[in-house]
Amino acid sequence: MAAPKIRIEFEVGGRQYEAVSFLNEGEPSVDGDTMLARVPDAIGDEDEVFLSEHCVELPEFLRHYYLVTARRSPGDPRYVSCFYWNGREWCQHWSWLDYRWHDRCLVVRRRT
Repeated sequence: MAAPKIRIEFEVGGRQYEAVSFLNEGEPSVDGDTMLARVPDAIGDEDEVFLSEHCVELPEFLRHYYLVTARRSPGDPRYVSCFYWNGREWCQHWSWLDYRWHDRCLVVRRRT
């Protein structure tokens, strides 16, 4: 069973963001295309680069989550940029959209 809807607000470098869940009730996971279709305003290239440059500012309370963006890999558009805590620091990683995405993954979007 999926976790309840999650919406976590945070600020990095003066920019306002939120990390949101995307699963419907009873779904254990979905593919990446479904995930991004459900959060069509996920951050893209500009904000992903900004977060990459300021990832040390990502708040501690997000460390339990895999943070997903809509930025596509220049080498393969089936991969999107994500951030995760490796136990010491935030890291950027390209993840395949054909994977199954679960409740520990949250999509990042700008807050308005």
